[in-house]
Amino acid sequence: MVRDSAFYDILGINVDASDIQIKKAYYQKATEVHPDKNHGDPKAAEDFIALGEAYQVLIDPEKRGWYNKHGKLCIPQDFWLHSYCVYGMVYGSECFKDYIGEFASTTFLSCLEMEEEAEDPEVRKKRAWEKTQTLLEERHEKLTKIMIDRIQPYVDGHIDEFEKLVDLEARRLSTAAFGECLLHTLGIAYMTKAANELKGKEECGRTKWIKVEGPKGFEMRSQIHAAKESERTVGRLDRTNQSQHDKEEDLRLHIFSYLNNWRIDNAWSTNVVDIDTISSYICKAILKDSTVSKDVLRLRAEALAKLGKIFKGANPPYRREYNICLEDGQQNENEDSDYSD
Repeated sequence: MVRDSAFYDILGINVDASDIQIKKAYYQKATEVHPDKNHGDPKAAEDFIALGEAYQVLIDPEKRGWYNKHGKLCIPQDFWLHSYCVYGMVYGSECFKDYIGEFASTTFLSCLEMEEEAEDPEVRKKRAWEKTQTLLEERHEKLTKIMIDRIQPYVDGHIDEFEKLVDLEARRLSTAAFGECLLHTLGIAYMTKAANELKGKEECGRTKWIKVEGPKGFEMRSQIHAAKESERTVGRLDRTNQSQHDKEEDLRLHIFSYLNNWRIDNAWSTNVVDIDTISSYICKAILKDSTVSKDVLRLRAEALAKLGKIFKGANPPYRREYNICLEDGQQNENEDSDYSD
């Protein structure tokens, strides 16, 4: 018996639904009403927000238990994430398909669902991962080709044109739900990988985060929460100097662990490892290409570093309206804020 069934009703599931049933229901319904697909539709936006609130509570065993006993009002205020960020942390964004593709965790779960349930669970996971690996190889090769084409204007000497195109792209992507966090995560990853190839490299400095109030504040604070985690994870993985094989094995372990803990923070941690794995593959393929000259390799590294800097958007002229980090050297007035590193 639950005190309040509203969250279950929003997702269209029974109060005894399993975690996988909760996840499926959320994905199906939230994808249909996602704001990036329903611009200017207030009803879709309202439904999307309600779905995100329901999902982040019911997929967390502790919060679900509280909710079942006491209702929504028992959930601590500092627990909530904006619904745009809930979906983005778990499933990413269609707008970023040419940079990330489909998250490996989503691909794996789709492959796992196609396996016979009667089989041993470990056998199912192994077969599903083998199929996932094939699909990830195809994803990596496709994204590498797209990136080579994207940075070619810089390599050809059209630097101003390249910067303008990337800046326009970043501004377009920033308007997507969860767009600034994904831009920041990709920007840090590209800058880090490119810096490893460049002498006199420009390091990714310690990020200062903006302070936001008002109607937009809740969404931006949620993005900052996720961006802090992604920046820590990318930095940690870069320091380990893992091979590509080790990175893919680390990703597999994260995904398998995710099967036992569907919480949103665990989903995002897994997906950041995936983003790092993707960017590492792309950068290695582009910057270690034996078919081009050393001069071209250096120009490619410079282009990736510039792309990353524009995506991060910390400094003029690349700052955007809802950028989540401060300009280098700038200080916030309230350094003791909960959203200050």
